[in-house]
Amino acid sequence: MSRILGLDIGLKRIGVAVSDPLRITATPLEFILNDGKVFERINYLIKNYKISKIVIGLPLTLKGEEGEQARYTKEFAENLKNHIPQDIEIIFIDERFTSSLAEKTLSQTKKKNKKEKIDSLSAVFILQTYLDRLSFSNEATNNNY
Repeated sequence: MSRILGLDIGLKRIGVAVSDPLRITATPLEFILNDGKVFERINYLIKNYKISKIVIGLPLTLKGEEGEQARYTKEFAENLKNHIPQDIEIIFIDERFTSSLAEKTLSQTKKKNKKEKIDSLSAVFILQTYLDRLSFSNEATNNNY
């Protein structure tokens, strides 16, 4: 079974997570730099992990509106579509609280690598939220009431 890639798009770094083959759990990968080789790196991940879907966190405002970062994320996703295989679906998921949740989780971590770990952990929370919704949806569909 193919896997799902989770991305937390930032201006400098992109947090990355990947699902297990059964699409139950998300595991963090090292962040990737958001530079001239970013699409090449994402394509490497797609090929290496047999990715069929990409879930991208959309950073909405607290009011649920699209701000500057959400617009940047959507533009990045549009560019990404032009650089990856056409059969890979891109899905957005609200990620308003993933960075703060990641920061709380890593509150005891040394400052040196904290920002990089927050990026990847945020990607895990984005992807895990999607996987949980997917699992719940499948369970609801399979239950006959």
